[in-house]
Amino acid sequence: MQKNTVAHPFASALVVTPSADNLRTDRDFLRRAGVPVVRGGTNVRATVAWLAANPVDLVLLDADLGRTTGPRVAAMLRRRRAFDRTPIVLTSTLGAEADVLEAVAAGCSGFLLRPYSQEAFGRQLRLAARGADPGAARLAALALARGEAARGRHAEAARAFERAAPPRDEARGHYQAGCGHLAARRYEEAVREFSRAVAVNSLLAEAHVGLASAWKELGEPARAREAMRRAAQAFAMRDEMLRTRGEVARILREHPDTENPFVDLGFALVRGGDHAAAGRAYALAERYSPPGAVHAAMARACHFTADPEAAARALAGSMARATGRRNAGAVYKAVMGDAPRRTARPGEAQSPGWAPGPMHDLWAVLKYTVKAYRRGGPLPGAAPLALDF
Repeated sequence: MQKNTVAHPFASALVVTPSADNLRTDRDFLRRAGVPVVRGGTNVRATVAWLAANPVDLVLLDADLGRTTGPRVAAMLRRRRAFDRTPIVLTSTLGAEADVLEAVAAGCSGFLLRPYSQEAFGRQLRLAARGADPGAARLAALALARGEAARGRHAEAARAFERAAPPRDEARGHYQAGCGHLAARRYEEAVREFSRAVAVNSLLAEAHVGLASAWKELGEPARAREAMRRAAQAFAMRDEMLRTRGEVARILREHPDTENPFVDLGFALVRGGDHAAAGRAYALAERYSPPGAVHAAMARACHFTADPEAAARALAGSMARATGRRNAGAVYKAVMGDAPRRTARPGEAQSPGWAPGPMHDLWAVLKYTVKAYRRGGPLPGAAPLALDF
């Protein structure tokens, strides 16, 4: 059988499958693709345990693992920062959209439908390699910085760590691009951008951790604390990207006809109490729906919190930061209108510029509903209120 190598940087790979036939096939394809070291086994538990202590350049993961599934194992690996940049390609005999979305939600770097060709195999390896690459120059700077730190040359290490660190907004830019591709059902492009977002963010965190250590050794505690603060921000961003990517994929899987999955994402995040991430989700939602519709959705979400006004303020601030418009006050007013607490009493003139907004309308609906039930419930045969959440 002729060897058919493809352009990729993988020197080692691990095959995780309970099937001896799949193991033979996958190992053969990997070797033909030019991967020199290929390991694997049909004891899934033992193979995954081996991987935890022996990282490899690529993981080929079967979707059907017997007592568990490939997406579950992939999600477990992604929760460990040691596997941030490790490409994980899922292989499956099922290729429905829901199966692909499950792989995306789990953080997989590629998806192969069995039986596959060498061409399809090479394509997924190239996709996985591009997604895991945060930039050769940055990786070289990181390696140099580590070497300088090991030799005690901390000033040189600090400069190299600064060269290795990507701009803070670059990872989020890749993540937002991935969200756009995912909403448009361009799954390969979405996977590539999501993988690149995590890879860039991981490098950012590593660089700032190293920078903090260098500044500490140089007797600069304030600069060391600032570097650690930025590293913590990068770790928090990573966790948010993994969580919200999975949530968007779930929304698309369960509601394939949704026009704007980021409205649903914002609602889910508000319900979970993460107003900062929800504001960023609503900023994405504005790219696909008119602002008025997004503000109305935000108002509905705020009603499910203990303090709707505080939630609206937090969402408005986060949304303004995400868009860079510095319009938190305008967003808050659009969501709240002039809120019920500022509504004039009977016979009293309204304050200048008063205009009811989505929150005011929802308060009116809720007050009507409460009054109706206090009087014995809605009229017999009355049609229920149509709420779109």
